Amino acid sequence: MEHEIKVYETQNKTGNRILDAMLTNKSMVCQKREIELKVIMEGQSLSFMDDMDISALFGNMLDNAIESAEKQQEKQKRLIWLYVTKEKQFVRIRTENYCDEKVRFKNGMPVTTKKDRRLHGYGMKSIKSTVEKYHGSVVAAQENNWFELKILLPAGG
Repeated sequence: MEHEIKVYETQNKTGNRILDAMLTNKSMVCQKREIELKVIMEGQSLSFMDDMDISALFGNMLDNAIESAEKQQEKQKRLIWLYVTKEKQFVRIRTENYCDEKVRFKNGMPVTTKKDRRLHGYGMKSIKSTVEKYHGSVVAAQENNWFELKILLPAGG
């Protein structure tokens, strides 16, 4: 019964069934890794996007944030924020996670910290490609040990 309660607690009702499934899955991953995932979401604002693009975009964003957050030794620093809001003719998507590792950037995007660079960095390339498909922009930054990925999409693609 405890397991069923935990599954129920991780279920999301965003207004977008693909996001609901994705967030439920990622919430369970976060729970297992003792990461707190906070979501502020207007999922219906993404109705113009293809389901596969939503899945790839949010999957990569959250996978990167989870990978970074789980490196934190102090549990209270294992925190990820995900925002999706609609403002006028735009949809704003943003992830934030605590990251005390110094991130290097090239052209507004983070450079992989993994040892074998040939096998990594595809998540960010996928994010950038998906955002460009919808004529949007993406930029990453790090300030005061917080990593932030910001996406701006024209509502309606």
